[in-house]
Amino acid sequence: MIDKSLLKIICITSLITGAVIGVIPLIPAFVWIAILLIMFFVAPFIIIYLKYLKLIDELTIEKGMLIGAISGASSFIGLSILYFPIAFILYLIFKIQSFIWVKVLIINFGFLIPMIILIALLCGLINAFSGFLTAYFCEYFVKKK
Repeated sequence: MIDKSLLKIICITSLITGAVIGVIPLIPAFVWIAILLIMFFVAPFIIIYLKYLKLIDELTIEKGMLIGAISGASSFIGLSILYFPIAFILYLIFKIQSFIWVKVLIINFGFLIPMIILIALLCGLINAFSGFLTAYFCEYFVKKK
């Protein structure tokens, strides 16, 4: 299926992608753009990037779903690692009202970790579906040639 070196590349690339997307919601007007990117578009980006680097020789639907699930979950974890501490610091410095919910989550730290895990699983599930669609369309257009 997927060897350990490819799995490591997927995880690292997804963490970096999530961290880059984690900068976007620091501007309160762009929070929904970051949510849409992290929920739906990480898996197609990672799959196309791996195909471009020729790290995936044959893309099957199962492999696309697996890459989507792994990349979706790890990208949200990467977003959380960068976003929550920076948003909390911005709230402490500037008292920006749009970050007050981050203060509440960090104060209730026992709720923060399960919430991150739950949303990471949700991102993994949705990205598994978008990875399925990406693999299906790649397979469809490759057979068409």
